[in-house]
Formats: sequence, C-alpha cells, structure tokens
Amino acid sequence: MLHKYLPKPLVCLLTMGWLIQPITAHSPYLTYNDNYASLSQQSLLISQFRPGDSCEANDNLSLFADTFISVCRKASIRREFPSEFLKSYLEDIKNNKSAVGKKAWKLLNDGRFKK
Repeated sequence: MLHKYLPKPLVCLLTMGWLIQPITAHSPYLTYNDNYASLSQQSLLISQFRPGDSCEANDNLSLFADTFISVCRKASIRREFPSEFLKSYLEDIKNNKSAVGKKAWKLLNDGRFKK
C-alpha cells in the first residue's frame, strides 16, 4: 500500500533523512542516476560530503566526480571535463588508463580549478 504513495521508498527515506545507516559508496544498491534525481536528492548527495581539511581528489576516491566538482572545484572545470566521467567514482577515473580518463584525472587535480 505504501508503494502507491511512495513509488521509491528508499529515495524518500534518504530525502527525508530517516535512513540512519550510511550506504557505502560502492554499494550495489545505490546507483547515481540524475535522470530521476530531483534537486533535493542531488543536494542531499552534496550535503553528505564533508571534505574536512582536504579537497584533494586522492583523499576523496569514494565520491562521484560530479559531487566532488560541485563541492571542491570551480564551475569552469565543467567546460573541459569529459561528461562521460561525471557519474564515475574518482577511484575509477584514477585507475582509467585511456587518454580521456587521464585527462579527467589531470583536470581534477589541476590547480586552476580549485576553489
């Protein structure tokens, strides 16, 4: 009966902050799909990120590139950053040995785009 009112109960719980246990970054149950994510869900992902003392890519390998860029980099990086890597984890970008992957990792570490 709840499915009638809550088509995506887990998303509703995450949005309302009722979920107490954190979900690990590489959990098979958590997928980042901004086609269905509302603005409040995207801001929830960003608000869960607390960089502490470091906004270095190497220190935040479990984050999505999009989230890391939103919090730690200037918006101008999005003009050059390969869009196919926005929904990838920083760890996956670091381990990607293709030319485009290397470019993405280099841009994430480029001092020109640090806030």
